[in-house]
Amino acid sequence: MNKKFLYSITLLLLFSFLTACGVKIQGIDLGRVFNAAGKVGDLGEKSEEEEATLGKNTIHALLVNTSINTKQQLQRYVNKVGYWLVRHTSRPDLAWQFIVLDDSAVNAFAAPGGYIVITTGMLASLNNEAELAGVLAHEIAHVILRHHLNALQTKSQTGFLLDLAILGTQVGNASTANEQGDLKGPDVSGMFDKAVADLYYRGLDREDEFKADRLGVLLSAKAGYDPYAFVSVLQVIGSREDRNEQDLQRFIRVHPSASTRLNSLESALFLVDSYDLSNRILAQRFRNRVVN
Repeated sequence: MNKKFLYSITLLLLFSFLTACGVKIQGIDLGRVFNAAGKVGDLGEKSEEEEATLGKNTIHALLVNTSINTKQQLQRYVNKVGYWLVRHTSRPDLAWQFIVLDDSAVNAFAAPGGYIVITTGMLASLNNEAELAGVLAHEIAHVILRHHLNALQTKSQTGFLLDLAILGTQVGNASTANEQGDLKGPDVSGMFDKAVADLYYRGLDREDEFKADRLGVLLSAKAGYDPYAFVSVLQVIGSREDRNEQDLQRFIRVHPSASTRLNSLESALFLVDSYDLSNRILAQRFRNRVVN
């Protein structure tokens, strides 16, 4: 009997007991949850709607103490590049959002449902739009492959908690409005925020990073960018890994070494060599939007 089946049976039995007893968790009447929301999806595999809900909760937990860059031109430019890339993916209809943070650290990360974050520190380390596309494509690949969603469910063992988060939001969306008329769901346990913090502090499995590198390079090429621009990004990071630079520490901690990532990319680069590439670099457009 596999773990997913046991997990589903356990959840069903637990929910049956709790709803029969009229139990509430953090103000969530579980009987009302099932009457109002109707379902928890597959109790394992998540629908795109459920994935979006978890992504929203995840990104809120990650950005609670951060500052979003206020330059609208910069935000529009990064979103424009991101939207062009996702048009060439298998999941173009997700509610993709690209966010630039005011943070000198060199970093970029993704959350389930299509949230992609890049820091001003990362932007400052890049030289052209093709490199930006390479970084964004790597993060987009994590979403396409559902890496963070799967990690939150399996490695952090928070499957039950994730389902409660979905259910709570469904109930809120069905029947709860604040004084301004905006819909809101009940508060999700701080345990979820801790699970998110632990995952993003520890980072994904190395193989997930390698897969995102390979898919990202293919995506960049498919979108018409020079795929070797991402190689340049990794080479620059690799040249700085031994310098103990403060702004790179978080990035280095949660990623494999640049050299191992470059070795893993060889097969993908061999494939893109056969593409009919326009080899767009777009250095001047990047400088006009990001540097100026």
